[in-house]
Amino acid sequence: MILFETINLKTAWFITLILNKHFRLLFLIFLTFISFCSTYAATARSEIQYLVKEYGLTDVKISIATQNTISGANLYAYGQNRPMKPASNNKVFTMVAALFAIPDSFTFTTTVNYSSNKVKGHILHGDLYIKFSGNPALTGGQLSSLIKQIKTTKEITQITGDVYLVGNFSGPYIPEGWTKEDSTFCYGAPASSFTINRNCTVVKLAKNPNSLTTRVITLSNASNITVKNTAKYTNSAEPTIISMNDDNVLYIRGYLSRAAEKMFKLAIKNPALKTLNTVDDFLNTNGIKHNKIAITTSIPPGNTEQLSISSTTIGSFIDQTLKHSDNLYAETILNTIGLKQKGIGSTNAGTAAVQEILYDKLNLDTSALTMYDGSGLSHLDRVTAQFMVNFLTKTYNSSIGQKFYSYLPASGISGTISYRMGDKLLGKVHAKTGTLAGVSTLAGYVLTEKNHRISFSIMLNDLKASDRYNARRFQDKVVDVFYRHL
Repeated sequence: MILFETINLKTAWFITLILNKHFRLLFLIFLTFISFCSTYAATARSEIQYLVKEYGLTDVKISIATQNTISGANLYAYGQNRPMKPASNNKVFTMVAALFAIPDSFTFTTTVNYSSNKVKGHILHGDLYIKFSGNPALTGGQLSSLIKQIKTTKEITQITGDVYLVGNFSGPYIPEGWTKEDSTFCYGAPASSFTINRNCTVVKLAKNPNSLTTRVITLSNASNITVKNTAKYTNSAEPTIISMNDDNVLYIRGYLSRAAEKMFKLAIKNPALKTLNTVDDFLNTNGIKHNKIAITTSIPPGNTEQLSISSTTIGSFIDQTLKHSDNLYAETILNTIGLKQKGIGSTNAGTAAVQEILYDKLNLDTSALTMYDGSGLSHLDRVTAQFMVNFLTKTYNSSIGQKFYSYLPASGISGTISYRMGDKLLGKVHAKTGTLAGVSTLAGYVLTEKNHRISFSIMLNDLKASDRYNARRFQDKVVDVFYRHL
């Protein structure tokens, strides 16, 4: 018994010694790793501080965070918990939520509905419904072709009832926090159930010969838009003042300054009215007699789908949104998320649904994320760099991670960074850009020289207009620092 206890004690002592040595080895390795990380982070910090001064950004609000996508370990960070305007970096939240919530096979469809029992001869003795789903890529030509089929395919030449346009989005066209300037031009065109030709019209303001008066030349999608122009030509630096009211009356005032002509790409203020007038034109052009045209919210039972056209699948829209920062697509997809998750196709429903999806699917505390829209045009949007890298890391390791990664612009290859970060960074950075008045952001992933995939967020706020170029150069150089040191 004594011998047995002695053997047990010796064995226990020997095992403890081995374990202690093993522990000490692991501890030394851990300390070495921490030391290396600290050294690299210190070097990165020193270089980034130099870059801030080099590019004249000392008065700019800066927030940076990085994270290892495998371990989730936070690496270099500066001001990472500071709420910042994300600009178009906001799109990554909307698109990831879409990848979780909207099936890959989803398409935007536009349909013609009526009761076939009410067709006698070539006359529809009842109402006809055209249902729109907000297809942001729907063109006037496609809609014209669909309406033409009412006559050529269904052989209907007269509708004794009314024609109704049915939409599935609701709420204000313009999200809270958008500036008047942003919502005036095509890049800020409103998302609507009734989108045609991107809800955008193109006109040219030109000087009249031998006169200081000007004329407007319509170039694209200008039917059913009334133009009232009082602009004068001047050699001085004077502004052109442009506005459109809810009746789609375009007012051009002020001056055409120092140029014989100038082109404007303008958002259509009331897409529903524009589409209603366009449908009326198409019916008349095709010789289909009808009564009034109105807008409604639902199709009564018994009016079944007779004709339809569909868009490409949702993936192509997500790809376009991320690679080319398409605001109209982003807002349309946000409304669609709201419709699918909440039963309401609106900005408010969409932003609430996105936050719920990020919490449910990625286990993210979204208190550091404030969303007023899906595109990032709102100056009220806020997010921290730390939340951004947490989001990016968890997304990368999720079921939709690789798909999301493939949709992001690739450095020197595609999208909004096709001309940035080439050479040794060619194809090694997949990231979303963001630009807004006073804001420049970049967030995504970089595969480093040490073959580590790092999620990163670089956000600059309170920029002067003259800082914009240097802000982008700074971001590219910072990513290069990450590439070499993390």
